[in-house]
Parts: sequence; structure tokens; C-alpha cells
Amino acid sequence: MTLTQLFMQKGKRWNLRNGGNPKFPIKTWNTHSAHNSQCGTRVINHQPLRAGGATAKIIGGSAATYGAYPWQVEIQNYKPEKKRFEHHCGGAVVGERVILTAAHCITNLEHTDRIRLIVGKHDLNQRDPHESSFKAEKTIIHPDFRKMGPHSNDIALIKVKAVSEGGIHFNSHVQPICLPDEDSQSAGVGEWCTVTGWGAQKAEDFESLSGVLKAASVPLLDQSTCRQSGIYGGRVQTILDSMICAGPLEGGVDACGGDSGGPLACQVNGRFMLVGVVSWGDGCAKRNRPGVYTRVAHFNSWIQDTLEKLGT
Repeated sequence: MTLTQLFMQKGKRWNLRNGGNPKFPIKTWNTHSAHNSQCGTRVINHQPLRAGGATAKIIGGSAATYGAYPWQVEIQNYKPEKKRFEHHCGGAVVGERVILTAAHCITNLEHTDRIRLIVGKHDLNQRDPHESSFKAEKTIIHPDFRKMGPHSNDIALIKVKAVSEGGIHFNSHVQPICLPDEDSQSAGVGEWCTVTGWGAQKAEDFESLSGVLKAASVPLLDQSTCRQSGIYGGRVQTILDSMICAGPLEGGVDACGGDSGGPLACQVNGRFMLVGVVSWGDGCAKRNRPGVYTRVAHFNSWIQDTLEKLGT
């Protein structure tokens, strides 16, 4: 069974028509059903500036329009000493009960009751109109995480704990992003994709989180470029086939601390696909130090097997 078939289970019908985003706002939306939902689509548009434009921060991005990245998840961690939940990482909605993130985001979170998952989130300093919070039922880290270097196989799945009405409710501001399928076309080298998150605004200060969700356009790089000695060649962590680099080599645009686990989304045939997961890099937005992301398509079989085991 393919990933696409998994998402079509239990009456979920994904319209596979070609074309871009809806031209007009949807007048009625059934917030209690996923039948109207399509992975990788959105009602609200936003196009972050590309390198060479104005540079508000993600680092180097711009404030996102609320709802333009409806698959974005904020993962919070409970701080016992402060008696409150705080921003920890990003993630992506890939199903009603499943969130995909980076393994390093949850490897040190021993208890699922210390994890809070928030969808429909935009402003960290207030509750947003479409915001919903969920607990984690189970976390699954890739079994080979860190076995081929400190950042290798940096991927994990979180099963959302069901509430009385079920799992995550899809609506105008909350939607799943498409997962790469073995039979589907993917984004290629040189294409511009979008990374989103609330990460640090100053590379030297990981506490300088953005108050609102930021988005930045980054170009996909080929492996040979990323493996050059002047970029990431000759390092403790080699650039594996399971990784993908993205970002302008002149620097200035990048994900940073606090963005980890968040989505690198590329538009393919009118739908947004989860091509990468924010994983690691040498600092933030440095020249010849692009961001390194977990290549989601490389883990297609593991994701599929894990989703089946989770019963989602």
C-alpha cells in the first residue's frame, strides 16, 4: 500500500485534480470532516521574498500570512522549573493523527505528557482563532538516528492523542501537507521551496524567537555542491543521500535554532509536498553554509511501515 492509499483509507477522498490554489475563498467549510480536505492545498496564499529582496528574519524571511502554511505545527515542551510549556520545535501535519518532525527534537523528551502539539498557530504571544492543542500519544524515532553521524536519519513521527471528536480537524487554517510518494514527481535541484518556523532571529542568540510564524524561500542544491570541501565536505557528519541542502550559497537566508523539525515545503503540480525537515547546519545563514534538511522521500518505506504500525 502506498502513502497515498493510506491517506485514502476510512473514507478520506483526496481530489487529485491538477491546478494551483483555490482562486476564491471557500464559502462553507466543514470543520468536523476531512472529506473536504486535500493534502498540500491552502486557502490563504503567501509568497516569501527570494534572496536579494528585503530581509526580515526567519533568518532572511518574512512574516507569514496567517493560515498560509496550514500544515505547520508548534511543538512545545513542558518546563517543570517554570511550570509552563514553551516553544521547542516545529513539525508538520501529515494526517489526522500524525505529525512528522526531526528526531533530535524529541529524543530527549522522555515523557509524552511533556509534549504539547499546537496546530493553527501563528502568534506565540496569544491564542489564534483556529488554534488547537493536542497531547502526544506516542513518539517513534527512526531506529538508525545518529548511527551514521550526529545528524543522520533525523526523522520522527508523533501520534496525536485522540480527543472525543477524533484527531486533528482540518479547516481553512489547518491542513495536512502531502508526503512524497515513490510514484510521484518531486521537486528538483534549483527549485525554490519554503521553510517556515518561529526560530531565532539572531544566529548568535537562540533565545531570540520570532513572535509570529516566519517563512523564507530557499533554493534546493545538488548533493555534489553541498559535499564540496568549502561547504560541508570533510566534516564529522558527511552529507548523506538521506539529506538535502537548501539555501543561497551567499548566505543571508536560513532556518535557525527553534525552527528544527519544521517543514521544507515545495510546490509540485499545484500541491505542497514535504520535501525536507529542518535538521542541522553550521550556524545560521552563513556564506557557503546552507541549511541541511532530512530528505523525507528517502524514508518513504519507513514512514509507510510506521503509519501502519501506529494504526493511523
